[in-house]
Amino acid sequence: MATDAPHPDDASETLAPTADTDRSTGAHVLCVTTNPAIDITYTIDDLRPGSSHRVPTGLARAGGKGVNVARVLHQQRGRAIVVAPVGGPVQSLFVHDLDRSGIPHRLVEVAAPTRRTTAIVTPAGTTNLNETGEPIEHGDWARVLEIVRAEAPAARVVVSSGSLPPLTPDRFCATVVDIALAAGRPVIVDVGGEQLRHAMASGATAVKPNRHELFDAMGGTDPLDAARRLAALGTGTVFASLDIEGMLAVLPDGRAWHAALDHVLDGNPTGAGDAAVAALAQALGEGATLEEQLARATAWSAAAVLDAQAGSIADPAELAERIRITPIG
Repeated sequence: MATDAPHPDDASETLAPTADTDRSTGAHVLCVTTNPAIDITYTIDDLRPGSSHRVPTGLARAGGKGVNVARVLHQQRGRAIVVAPVGGPVQSLFVHDLDRSGIPHRLVEVAAPTRRTTAIVTPAGTTNLNETGEPIEHGDWARVLEIVRAEAPAARVVVSSGSLPPLTPDRFCATVVDIALAAGRPVIVDVGGEQLRHAMASGATAVKPNRHELFDAMGGTDPLDAARRLAALGTGTVFASLDIEGMLAVLPDGRAWHAALDHVLDGNPTGAGDAAVAALAQALGEGATLEEQLARATAWSAAAVLDAQAGSIADPAELAERIRITPIG
C-alpha cells in the first residue's frame, strides 16, 4: 500500500538542469510530471483491429502531462521547467528531446523504466495505448520533492499534473501543494482520485480534473454537483473539463460558470487538458480574473484539438473570440 510523502534522502542523484532557467525573475512555471513517458503518435487513414498495418514513421518525443504543459507554454512564448523521474532504456531519448526542444529540466534518475504511450490518429478518432508505469522507489520520490522545494521559490506558478505510477505516496500531490504554498506560489494540480481530494483540501489554488477524474474522486454522475463538492473541500477553484461540452469553473461557495466554444471541433483531443492547465498557469501568473482564466483555458484546450500532437496547439486567438461564458445559479 502507498505511504505518506517521503522524507528527503541525502543520497540524491539528479540529472543536470539544462538551459537558462531564469531563476532570478520568477518568470517560469515549474511543471512536476509524476508519470513521464515517451509519446509515440501514428497518423493513419484507417485502423483495423486484428490486422497488420504498414505505417509512416511515428513521431516520438518526451511526454507526460507536465511535459505537455511545458511544451504548450514554450510554444506560446512562456517559460517552464520540467521536473520528473526518468529511467530505463528510453531515458536518453527523453533527455535528448527536451534538450532539442529547448525546455529546461531537472530530472531524477530512477531504476524504474520510463513508460511509453501510443496514440493512433485516424479520421474516425484517436486510439490511445497508455502504459501504467512502474513503481518508483520511496527515496526517489523524496528527491523529486527536494527539487520542487529548491525550485518553487523562484517559480511564478507550480503545476503538478498527470497520472501516477503504482505505489506513489498517498499525499504526494498534496505535498507539492504544501511546498508551493510555503514558497508563496500558486499551485495547480491535474490528477484524479484520492490525490485530487488531498490536493484540494491542502489548499491548491486550482485543480483541473476531467470528467472521469472528477467522478473517480467524488463519485456521482452530475459533473456540476461533483465539482461543487470537490471545491467545498478547499479554498481554490475547480476547473472541470467536459470534452465537447466545455469547461466548468466552481468556487468553494458553490458559485459556478460554464464556458464553451460556439461549435464542436473535429480533431485529436489528446493533450487538450494539458493545454488548459498551461493556459491556467499563464493566466494565474499574470493575475488574470477568474473569467479570463476560464476563457483562456477553454480556448487553449480547443486549440489543442486542432493539432495532431499532444503538447502543441493551433493559434488560440480566433477561438478565444468564440468562447461563451455563462454563470450557473
